[in-house]
Amino acid sequence: MPYFIISNCDGDTEVEVVSETELLKRIDPEEEYYGEVGFLDKIEDNDTNYWGDNILIIKGKIVVPKPKDVVVKYVIDE
Repeated sequence: MPYFIISNCDGDTEVEVVSETELLKRIDPEEEYYGEVGFLDKIEDNDTNYWGDNILIIKGKIVVPKPKDVVVKYVIDE
């Protein structure tokens, strides 16, 4: 299952999709891919500009709502 990394740098929000292997490589302190960052465990502010040097990691998949046709018929005394 992929990981979604949401980060903000200089006012620009970025969402990346990575594998577990890539995620572990990027958050390795010696790698410094994101610099010195913290990890959010909940979203308290929807505006990523207020996250400071923190990133949000979500494990999951992208879902797309699909329409479902529903037909209701009423009959009386057929």
